[in-house]
Amino acid sequence: MGHSVHVLDPALVSEAVVCWTGWGRRPWPKHDDHAVADMFGNSAALDLLPAVKALRDEFYASTARDRAPTLVEMGDQASAEFRQVHPEVSEDAVQALQWCYTFDYK
Repeated sequence: MGHSVHVLDPALVSEAVVCWTGWGRRPWPKHDDHAVADMFGNSAALDLLPAVKALRDEFYASTARDRAPTLVEMGDQASAEFRQVHPEVSEDAVQALQWCYTFDYK
């Protein structure tokens, strides 16, 4: 039996985003694969981490950093764009991605 393609639970992926970024637990973002493996187990992390990183890449594709006059507006614009494409992602996960984005582009 080969690997079957399965849809990951959006709530689980959202939790993994929050875990991976350190949102709510760290003073600044840290993209931590080990934290995801510790929380969900190595096997689940193999499925979750590519999904988490794909969401991060999509969030970072926003050009809000080039358009918004302030950091707050930049984060809000990027989050609004992301929510339109990914309504399944939890508010905490969106906040975590916004935190990383505004940290990296401040």
